[in-house]
Amino acid sequence: MINLFLTAIIGAVLIAGVAFSPLLAGQLHVANAQGNATTMSGNMTGNATTMSGNMTGNGTGASAGDSVTISPGSSVPSNGKFFVPETLTVSTGTTVTWTNGDSTLHTVTSGSAESGNSGTEFDSSYLAAGKTFQHQFGTAGTFDYYCTLHPWMKGKVVVS
Repeated sequence: MINLFLTAIIGAVLIAGVAFSPLLAGQLHVANAQGNATTMSGNMTGNATTMSGNMTGNGTGASAGDSVTISPGSSVPSNGKFFVPETLTVSTGTTVTWTNGDSTLHTVTSGSAESGNSGTEFDSSYLAAGKTFQHQFGTAGTFDYYCTLHPWMKGKVVVS
């Protein structure tokens, strides 16, 4: 008698489960879809934040587009490459970073040896190998610079 009673209850539960399974499955799919939408929204927000962070970082900090390298061998006039890139174009407010990639001392000094206006805008002083110098350009214009120790080393920053 107990076995018959248990069999009837189990059967009723199974029948009810089968009868309601499309509804339950639909609710589960809706719940999953809502969860996916939240996750997707979270990913899209995260990606947008990351992209915004990168764009902000590129505008205010040094990146590959905001930097100049003093080439190895720059102290030799026949080297051919001194400041790389020789001319850098940036937006107003950009901070440019110069890195001494050579093994000797160099400077990054505004102006030119010929003009006599040396260092009026910026001057790095002596930069040892591997050291950096930064300058923020707050106004538009063309800024010539050179190395006071090796005056054949010339570069230019164009700010627009």
